[in-house]
Amino acid sequence: MKNAPFRHRVEYGAFLAVKGALRALPHTGARRLGGALGRLAGGLLVGRRRIASDNLRRAFPELSDEELRRRTRESFHHLGLSFCDSLSCGRFDRVEFCRRLTLEGLENLQRAEEVGKGIFVMSAHLGCWEAAALPVGLYQGPMDVVGRPLDNPHLDRELTWLRTRFGNRVLDKRGAARSMMKVLRKQGRVGILIDQRPPRGEGIEVPFFGQPSRTNTILAKMSLRTGAPVVPIFGFPKPKGCYRVVLRPAIDPARADGETEEEAVHRLTTDYLAVVEEEIRQHPAQWMWLHNRWKK
Repeated sequence: MKNAPFRHRVEYGAFLAVKGALRALPHTGARRLGGALGRLAGGLLVGRRRIASDNLRRAFPELSDEELRRRTRESFHHLGLSFCDSLSCGRFDRVEFCRRLTLEGLENLQRAEEVGKGIFVMSAHLGCWEAAALPVGLYQGPMDVVGRPLDNPHLDRELTWLRTRFGNRVLDKRGAARSMMKVLRKQGRVGILIDQRPPRGEGIEVPFFGQPSRTNTILAKMSLRTGAPVVPIFGFPKPKGCYRVVLRPAIDPARADGETEEEAVHRLTTDYLAVVEEEIRQHPAQWMWLHNRWKK
C-alpha cells in the first residue's frame, strides 16, 4: 500500500503514547484504564458488539436479555484490560513477574516432557493469554510461540519483544509446520492457540459449545505424527496486579485400536476444544467473544 509507511508511523506514535500513559500508572491503574477503554470500544463498535452478543447467545442460550447485555459489556471490559495489561506487564523483570505469579500444574508440563517427543503447549484467547506463555520460558526453558506477524513492522517489533523477553521465541504462523517439526525433533516446546476459526477450505467441523465450529487440524495432525503430547495452559488476572497460570494434564496423541488417522484427528481436535470450552465456562467474561467463531 502506497501510504503504508506513513500510516505505520502514525500507528506506532499512537501506540507509544498509550504505552507511555500506561507506564505512568501503577499496574492496577493500567488495568482499570484498559477496562474503561474496552467498555468504550464496546459502545462504539456496534458490529463487533453484535457478533459478541450473538456468540454469547449461542454458547449460553439460557441467558436472559439483561444477562446477555451484561456479559457482552464484561467481555469488552476484559478485552481492554487484557490489552493494557500486556503492555503494562512489560515493566516487570523476571523477579517481579514471578513475585506476582501463582503457577499451578507445572508437573503436567514436566511429565509430558519426559516422553521425549517434544511438547505442544496449547492455549486460547482467554484471560491474559500473552502472560500465560511467559512462565514456560522462565521455569522450563524457551518455548517457540506460533503467531502471525503484525502488518505494522514497528508494532510487530514491540509485540515480539513482549513475547520473548523471558526466553521464549516466535515462529511465523505462515508456513510454520516445518519450523514446528524442527523444534519437536530437538524435544523442544511449541506454543499454539487453537480457538480461532481458520480460513475457508481449511480445518474440520467439531463441536464447540454444542455448535459445529470449523477448527484448524494442524495441532492434532502434528501431535499424531510426532507423538508430542499437548499440554493446555491458561492465564488469568488476579487482584492487585497479579496472575494465575494453570497447566492442565497433557492430552496423549496415541491412536485407539482400529482408529483411522482421520478419526483420530477429529477426536483429538474435539478434545482440545472441550478443554478450552471448560475454561471459558469458568471464566465467561474473559474470552474473545467478538471473534466471528461460528461464521457460516
